Amino acid sequence: MEHRAELVEVIRRIRNRWRLRLAARGAVMVFVGTAVVLLVLASLLQAFRFSGPAVVTFRVVALGVFAALVAYAVRPLRRVVSDTQVALYLEEHNPSLDTAVLSAVETTGRQAEDASHSPRLTERLVEQAVAQSRGINHGLGIDGSRMRRHWLSLGVCTGALALLVAFGPAYIRSGLSALLVWRSAEASTPYRIAVQPGNARVPRGGDQSVRATLTGFTAKDAALMVRPASGGPFERLPLVGGADARTFEGMLFHLDKETEYFVESNGVPSAHYTLSVVDLPTVSRMDVEYHFPAYTNLPPRQDENGGDVAALRGTEAWLHITPTMPAAGGQILFKDGQAVPLAVQADGTLTGRFTLQDPGFYRIELTDPKGEKVNASPQYTIDVLDDQPPTVSFNKPGRDTGATPVEEVFTEVKAVDDFGVKQLQLVYAVNGGPQKTLSLFGGGKPLTEVSAGHTIYLEGMGLKPGDFVSYFAKATDNDAVPGPHTTSSDIYFVQIRPFKKDYKRAQSQAQQGGGGGGQGGDVGELSRQQREIVSATFNSVRDKAKTAPGKYRENVVFLNLAQARLREQVEELVGKLKERLGATNKDSSFAEIAELLPKAAAEMKQAEADLKQLKPDTALAPEQRALKILQDAEQKYETQVAQQQGGGGGGGQSAMAEDLADLFELELDKLANQYELKKQAEQHASDQRVDQLAER
Repeated sequence: MEHRAELVEVIRRIRNRWRLRLAARGAVMVFVGTAVVLLVLASLLQAFRFSGPAVVTFRVVALGVFAALVAYAVRPLRRVVSDTQVALYLEEHNPSLDTAVLSAVETTGRQAEDASHSPRLTERLVEQAVAQSRGINHGLGIDGSRMRRHWLSLGVCTGALALLVAFGPAYIRSGLSALLVWRSAEASTPYRIAVQPGNARVPRGGDQSVRATLTGFTAKDAALMVRPASGGPFERLPLVGGADARTFEGMLFHLDKETEYFVESNGVPSAHYTLSVVDLPTVSRMDVEYHFPAYTNLPPRQDENGGDVAALRGTEAWLHITPTMPAAGGQILFKDGQAVPLAVQADGTLTGRFTLQDPGFYRIELTDPKGEKVNASPQYTIDVLDDQPPTVSFNKPGRDTGATPVEEVFTEVKAVDDFGVKQLQLVYAVNGGPQKTLSLFGGGKPLTEVSAGHTIYLEGMGLKPGDFVSYFAKATDNDAVPGPHTTSSDIYFVQIRPFKKDYKRAQSQAQQGGGGGGQGGDVGELSRQQREIVSATFNSVRDKAKTAPGKYRENVVFLNLAQARLREQVEELVGKLKERLGATNKDSSFAEIAELLPKAAAEMKQAEADLKQLKPDTALAPEQRALKILQDAEQKYETQVAQQQGGGGGGGQSAMAEDLADLFELELDKLANQYELKKQAEQHASDQRVDQLAER
């Protein structure tokens, strides 16, 4: 009997394992089928813009599909399987049993029905079947590979679905949430349109602004759907895009009956709202009177039947409001929540005033005779204009110039401002030293246009050839609201030249102009480029406040590169000078030049360090010291070469002069070539921009 019980247990376990395999297959089928249906329905919800009927319908469909799949998967599990079928199933998967288990099961069954069967024979068959079954571990390994495949398939499908939900389109997550989380259809949609004012009361004959904010999606346009509350077709009115892609605004004018409305965008409708029309006061007419700041000396200006205001900062706007019906009071409401009360006049009108300080919006709120506050006007715009700073420039000389130490340089400055120039000053400095300021205009009545002249007397400054005087002008307006604005002109230079320039030119200077302002072959090319760097640095400091941070940094970096390139040229020239001079000309003027140029390079290096730290204001001082040294060196060079070529030196000194002239000419040719290459590159870039514009 023990063997027969063991055989029964083997049959039971094999039957359970078979049912487990069917259950695993059914689970895979139910999971995959349900997941596919849910993904399809989530995509369809996106197409139907998550409308309420679509959400409800698809929930029913998803539930029905799931129930059908579960029923289909459970049906095989309910089938009754006999012991003989289980034994045959075991024999089919383990041919080594040689029908022993099947014979034992069948014989046991017949013995139960027919007592004539030999119990001893039956027991022997059962014993043999159990023994062979033990040899294959009772067949518990049947369908092991198929079971593993089912569970692996289920795991892979679960992982794939999780990745799709996590990293797939957002509407997939929203759709699955709408289908699986049981809540109202309106709460399930990720697409909503919030509408202001929603349900509201509107004064009869008044206007009502409507603002729609999209949630969960963006759209290029939106429409306001309007119809009378009594019924009829909706009229479509386009809305105007607001500050961002999710905001739209519109206006309903002259409402005189109850109105139903909603907003629709990209197929997504908002909830329906009602505007109730009641007899309440509203703005029938509003006149605006501008009182400008006193410093402008402008008379008041009236804007009849206005609303939007635009004026100079500090201007007072006086409002004179005529309501459609008597109002007990009112106030001016601003976007930031501040309010200014309105005063009721004897004729029933209301007055109020506010000062234009910052741009924004305002609207009028009136109080009806019953004390109820009413939104009585649309939203009006406040535009604040800033007083522009003055402009200042030199009429004379209007360029860099040269002069002897005893000459006089006449300057004429012109400044212009819309509401008056308060002060005009001339600022000058010698060799980049301390600045001195002269007042050209100020103290009296401000003028919209000022022209003033001043003569710079060089004789009393103790100047010598190679020095320079830098100067610029400053103009200040009389803006009394945010404060006066000061503007500076460009900076200009007066280079001090020798008293006489009529001696014979050196051979290397044939066909060259005088110092300062030449190109390429001019001996003053080094100092000219340094002056340009000083001017550009001055402009960068002057214009920093109105330059974008990225552009400002780019300008300073360019100045640093330009200063470094010029320093390298000077250092290369120093090396060649020392090589040509050798050890026998230590007392010559050329040796002095060779000693001056390294000092200029050192000042340039200091300027580079300041520019690298984005401190152009600090870099101005070493830049100007370098300019002074370069001009001294160039002046010594010109004087020495000219004197020797004019008969002042021997053959050796003349040969040395020619060598050094050739050397200067070689370096200046390099600068000229760089200048030409730069111009060609700029021209090429300009041509490319023209071609691109033509293609567009």
